[in-house]
Formats: sequence, C-alpha cells, structure tokens
Amino acid sequence: MPYVYFRVSEQAKWGVDENGNYAPVYSKIKINQSVDTAEKVEALRELLANVMHIKKEYITVIDREEYMQNVDDDEDLGDEECDE
Repeated sequence: MPYVYFRVSEQAKWGVDENGNYAPVYSKIKINQSVDTAEKVEALRELLANVMHIKKEYITVIDREEYMQNVDDDEDLGDEECDE
C-alpha cells in the first residue's frame, strides 16, 4: 500500500518547536489506493481536515523527499516497519 506524505501548517497550531513557537508538522499515512489526481488529493485533504478538526487549507500533500528532509531519522519509523 502506498504512503501519502503531508505537512500541516503552523497556522493549525499542531506543532511547537523547541522555543515554543508554532511549527509545521510532517506526517504520513498508509492508504489502500493511490492519490494520483487533483481530485483525489483534494478529497484526501478534506478527509484529513475533518479527522484532524482543522481547515483543509492547512494541509499540503508533499513528496517523500520533503518529508524525509524535515523528519529526524529517530522520529520516523522506516516505511518497511509500518507494514504491519
């Protein structure tokens, strides 16, 4: 199953940096279908926004490279480890 990587804007007030300032949050989810069209991306953003109780404008779907650049190795389980 593919992963979808996304960033939650600091405006959502979900993450805080070491200085107590709001910061973006990077996350991923495993889904059972690809998100390969603009319509599917928009539907996913709406679903995540509803689940997270935030505005969909705060959610940006990103690529794996951007996700990995912004997540410390020890904070993230490898993709293989999430295949449970």
